[in-house]
Amino acid sequence: MASVAVDPQLSVVTRVINLPLVSSMYDLMSSAYLSTKDQYPYLKSVCEMAEKGVKTITSVAMTSALPIIQKLEPQIAVANIYACKGLDRIEERLPILNQPSTQANTCFPNLDLDVCLKNNGRFLTSQTVVKLYL
Repeated sequence: MASVAVDPQLSVVTRVINLPLVSSMYDLMSSAYLSTKDQYPYLKSVCEMAEKGVKTITSVAMTSALPIIQKLEPQIAVANIYACKGLDRIEERLPILNQPSTQANTCFPNLDLDVCLKNNGRFLTSQTVVKLYL
């Protein structure tokens, strides 16, 4: 197994967000959310109120949690190192994570999400069964 050097300044959250599959799916979902808000004015006002509420709650939570986070910084750093190593293993086993969603979708063109969810993590297509080993 090849060892991948992990930048100590790079958090596992940043690495996950920067995975091509995750970032392209985020862009896709964000675009759908924004276009839906633009199409439905009443829904837009409800969504904007919810967004303001989430921002306020997040701000208060971060302010309250900051002293605890600072106190636990060494433990968080160790957990981040192990999480990054785990992410390395997942990336090795699932190269699809390094492809944008448009490319990943071509790997499973006949994917039926309901069937996938009902079959405990096995992706079923009309031609093959692919089991994910994590």
